[in-house]
Amino acid sequence: MDANELLTRYAAGERDFRLANLRGIVLSPIDLYRSSDAPTLILANLNQHQQRPYLIGANLSGADLTKAHLSRANLSKADLSGANLTGANLMAASLSGANLIGANLTGANLAGSHLNWANLTGAILPKANLIGADMSAANLTNANLGEANLSKAYLIKANLNGANFKDAYLSLASLKEADLTEAQLTGAELSKANLAGANLTRANLSKANLLKANLRRTNLTQAYLNGACLIGSDLSEACLDRANLCKADLSKTYLRNITLNGSHLSGINLSGADLGGVDLSRKLLTGINMAEALLNEANLSGAYLMEANLSGAYLSKANLSLAYLINADLSNSCLHETNLSKANLSKANLQKADLTGANLRGAILTEADLTGAKLIGATLPNGTLYRR
Repeated sequence: MDANELLTRYAAGERDFRLANLRGIVLSPIDLYRSSDAPTLILANLNQHQQRPYLIGANLSGADLTKAHLSRANLSKADLSGANLTGANLMAASLSGANLIGANLTGANLAGSHLNWANLTGAILPKANLIGADMSAANLTNANLGEANLSKAYLIKANLNGANFKDAYLSLASLKEADLTEAQLTGAELSKANLAGANLTRANLSKANLLKANLRRTNLTQAYLNGACLIGSDLSEACLDRANLCKADLSKTYLRNITLNGSHLSGINLSGADLGGVDLSRKLLTGINMAEALLNEANLSGAYLMEANLSGAYLSKANLSLAYLINADLSNSCLHETNLSKANLSKANLQKADLTGANLRGAILTEADLTGAKLIGATLPNGTLYRR
């Protein structure tokens, strides 16, 4: 069947083209596609909206559309389930509400296409071009988008449960309130992506790049973020309970009002991060890098901070009671009115630290270096007030 026959039959009211062989069919505006080996059909002036090919609601299930040229075609609510669209050109096509369950779109060009409310459950889209595509509220459950390019794509409130985005490019994409439960995002590029309010429960983001991403209010319960780059990202009010953040880079991130119950934080980089008011009590933070971090009013009581780097950190009014700070570096840190009661600061570096008004009652300071430290108004380990 060629393009003439397809459109003629469609215009006559036919909608059922299931299992049709439409390999290489051209239904694109003539100025968008020219090829010496293309079918002889000329569809002139298809840039005009009213003259674009309409296949609304057509049944093309199981059809062979390999390398078909369907750019700007209107396939809204069409049934393309199980169709072979490998290498097809669907640039700027309308597929709103279309059924693409199990469709093969490997290497297809869907840049600027409209796929909102489309059903792509189990669809195959590796290396597909989805730059700027609108997939808002689309169903991509268990879809394969490995190495696909979704830069600047809209996936707002999309169902991406179990979808595979391994090594996919999602820079500047909008995934606001999307469901990414158990999604595979290993090595994905998500720099400056908007994931605000998204559900990433048990998602795998190992070694993903989330540089300056918006992760406000995201649910990252039991998510895998080991080795991920989150530099400068906003994670305020996010839930990271039981998440794996081992060796993740969260330097200069915004982490206010997050929860970290049962999370794994070994080898994490939190230098320059804003952790004001965060609860890190009894957390295993041995050797952690929190240099110049904002930890004012944070709860670090009973935390294991042996050999931690807290140089230049702002810990004003933080609770470090019963904390283990053996060999920790607190040089040049601000510990103004900080609670360090019964903390173990053996061999800690407190050079030039500001301990003004700090509570050190019962603290262990064996071999601690307090050279140049400010202790005015501090309560010393023996309970006396330092007044010099």
